[in-house]
Amino acid sequence: MITPPILIDAQDIPLAWLTAIHNLKNSNWKLRNLVVHIKNYDIINHEQHVEIQNFLNRHTSPNVKQVAYTIFPYKMYGILKQADKLYEKYNAVNGFFDKHYRGGWGTYFRRMTNYKNNHHNGSTPVNQLKNIISAINTRNTRYRAAYSIVIQLPGTETTRQRGGPCLNYIAIQIEPCDNSYQIGLLCIYRNHDFFNRAYGNYIGLYNLANFIANETGLALGPITCISSNAYVANDKEALRRFLQQNYRHE
Repeated sequence: MITPPILIDAQDIPLAWLTAIHNLKNSNWKLRNLVVHIKNYDIINHEQHVEIQNFLNRHTSPNVKQVAYTIFPYKMYGILKQADKLYEKYNAVNGFFDKHYRGGWGTYFRRMTNYKNNHHNGSTPVNQLKNIISAINTRNTRYRAAYSIVIQLPGTETTRQRGGPCLNYIAIQIEPCDNSYQIGLLCIYRNHDFFNRAYGNYIGLYNLANFIANETGLALGPITCISSNAYVANDKEALRRFLQQNYRHE
């Protein structure tokens, strides 16, 4: 039976993840249509974040930072400080992507900045992220729902159970806020592993949203993730014990 959506409305990343784990534990470690809304990514309980990250790094591979890096290479951006240089260094022949991620379907950031859809545009890659940032910066109107990023390749990845991207789609939302505008993200996951991936995903999405906000001069807003199939498959007892020690349900 497909269950109704469950909404988690949290102030920061650690609380959002812990609350999601709490709900998963109470639902035999699997849920349909889990909606996680994180109000303010700038507000992170540092001590709790360190506890979660250390716990996950002891039990999972890749670690939290490595998962986050597949969505946005924040260290590279911090060093290069320019979007065009980041795209070039990441996607160049024998560049960062080729050296670290060659094989498999790639990374989310690769799909955002070097999308090759042979059914639509031949073999010419499309930099979706650059196009969106350019459109936001050059248009006179702040369109609220005009910008989206596609991750999957139609016709080749939309029927796979495994071996393809789990994050399928990102809608970039723009809303008025305090006499200015803010950027938010709505992200759709077809399959979402909350033990091995979700926390790193949330960190990566924060870094991506912060990048877009920085490049457009807009404020950083909330991020919402819809997980069509949310689950925990392994190390459930360790996760249960960690939850008992660190989650305080109010």
